[in-house]
Amino acid sequence: MKILAPLGAKEEVEMLAENGAEEFYCGITPGEWMEKFTPGVWINRRNPYAGFPSFHDLKEAVHQAEQYDIPIFLTLNAPYYLESQYPMLLELIKRCSEEVGIRAFIVSDPGLMTAMKEEVPEAAIHVSSLAAPMNTGSIELYKQMGVERIVLPRSVQLNEIPRLKEAAGDIELEVFILNDGCVYEESFCMTTHSAGAFCSQSQWDYQYFHSDGNKELSAKEMRKLDEQINDYREFVWFVNDCNCQIASDGLPLGPCGLCSLGDLAEMGVDSLKIVGREGAPYRKLASVQMVKAVIDQVRKQAGNEMVHQTAKKIRNQPKYCESGLMCYYR
Repeated sequence: MKILAPLGAKEEVEMLAENGAEEFYCGITPGEWMEKFTPGVWINRRNPYAGFPSFHDLKEAVHQAEQYDIPIFLTLNAPYYLESQYPMLLELIKRCSEEVGIRAFIVSDPGLMTAMKEEVPEAAIHVSSLAAPMNTGSIELYKQMGVERIVLPRSVQLNEIPRLKEAAGDIELEVFILNDGCVYEESFCMTTHSAGAFCSQSQWDYQYFHSDGNKELSAKEMRKLDEQINDYREFVWFVNDCNCQIASDGLPLGPCGLCSLGDLAEMGVDSLKIVGREGAPYRKLASVQMVKAVIDQVRKQAGNEMVHQTAKKIRNQPKYCESGLMCYYR
C-alpha cells in the first residue's frame, strides 16, 4: 500500500516526500478555464485557488517529485461536465500528459472517460469516488473502460472490499484513510461547495410534524426526535473534522481509518488517500507522518492488535476513538 498525499504547491513536494508520501494528487485551474466559465464553475471539486496556478508551477512540482520517483495524479473530478467543456478539458489532459508529466487523471464523469480513451488514449484514468464505484457491477463497468485504478467511496466498509477487490482483478483499488468526511454519499451529491457547504451545518433548528397533519406528536415522540437530531449533530461534528479543530498536540482531528490498515493490507488495497488539498502545509505534513507511523508497523508484519495500539497512541484521542464516529471503517 502506498501513501497518497494531497499537494497544493510545489514547495510542499520535498517536505511531504521526505516524510513518507509515496504518491501525490493535486488540481489545477487554468486561467483560460476561469475566463470562459468563471471562477464559480469548479473544474475539480475545489475552489480555483486550492491547486496549482499554472502549468509551469505544476511541471516544476512534477520534476521535483520525479527526484523521489513519486508520481503526481491530477484531479478532474467534477461529477459531470458540459459537452462544451470537453475540448478544453481534453486539451488540458493532452498537455499534462505530454508536456507536464502527469501520470494519471482522477475522473468522475464517464463521458469524459470515454472521450479520453478516444482522444488521449495514453492518459491513465483513476476513477474518482464521485463516480460511485460502490459494487461489483460498477467495478466491472469501469474495468471494461480500461481504467488503471478505482477510488472506493467513503461509505464502502471493510466487509465489502474483498468482493470489490476480486471483481477489480488487476485494477488497483484506493481507499480513504484520513481527514474530511462527507455527511452524504458524495457519489450522488450534485451540490457544490462554491457557495458554502450547507451539508456541514449541524446547528439548524428543526420543527417536527406528524405525517398525518390532523394529529399532534406526543411528548414521548418529541423527545425521541430530539435525541435523533442530537445524535445527527454529533455525527456531523465528527465528520466535519470535529468542527475543524486541531488537537492539543497540533495534529488534525477528523475521520480516520488508521486502525484498519492491517485489514486493508490483507485485502490487497493498493493506495491510501489522505484528504486535504486545501489544507495548510502543516496539516498535510502531520497527516502523512501519522499514516507513515502506522503503515510502518504493517510493513513490519505487526499484528492487528499492535497496529490498533499504534494508531490509537498516535491519535491520542481515546474518547473520540471509542465513540466510533471518527472512524472511516466501523
